[in-house]
Amino acid sequence: MARANRFWVAMCAFVLLGVLEWTTLSAETIRVVNGPNGEPLLEISIRGVALMVLALLAFRSWIHNRREMLEERSRSGHE
Repeated sequence: MARANRFWVAMCAFVLLGVLEWTTLSAETIRVVNGPNGEPLLEISIRGVALMVLALLAFRSWIHNRREMLEERSRSGHE
């Protein structure tokens, strides 16, 4: 049961960090690729990149939790 509690605490922490990122980072964009006439072809948001990294970490945590659950089920099924 401790594993499940740790997982949900981690998910709540990811949500809290996401809210903090959203409120503290500006919606300003950064020009990544310039077109031939100097117009921006690709601009990315600082806020968006930070949230994507946080979402990736949350997804990895979910995958890890899921794998542990399946391993636990397979161990209890073989005993």
